[in-house]
Amino acid sequence: MKQQIAITFGNEQILSTIRDKYPDRHLVIYQALNQQGKMMILDYSGKESIFKSPVYYDILGHTGADKWEGFISFSTLDLNFDQQKVFDARLNKLMSDGLPIGMHSIYSLNYHKDISQRVILGTWDSYSNFEIWKNSSHEFIPKEYRDSPSFYSHEAYYTPAEKKEAE
Repeated sequence: MKQQIAITFGNEQILSTIRDKYPDRHLVIYQALNQQGKMMILDYSGKESIFKSPVYYDILGHTGADKWEGFISFSTLDLNFDQQKVFDARLNKLMSDGLPIGMHSIYSLNYHKDISQRVILGTWDSYSNFEIWKNSSHEFIPKEYRDSPSFYSHEAYYTPAEKKEAE
């Protein structure tokens, strides 16, 4: 199993140059769904990073068949030791019970060398499939954690950027 996923951010020209320089990596450039012009490139090869300023995520678990050319979601949570146990149990149950409709794969990650910064990375058919799952009765993170003033979470959503043809 791969040990890490690396990402970096930049403008379309810089990220396209990186992608074109390393065609063997099958790098995907993404556009943030909610922030015009915010772009990211993701390297899921598991090889040493080619990025000058990479953000690393250590892979703790994975299930499903990746589909990197679709919608992806990142949900980041800062969890204490006890919260991590609940989170891991719920995530492991989801991974073993089968993925929701429209989800291709799910990764359990932590921000490199910081086990308290947990990340769920999902590859999906579409944003609407993700929203249906997110808004279902499925309580992934218990309400008492979310209501705590010390609880931190962040979500980011991306779709593949359109490739521009050479002029």
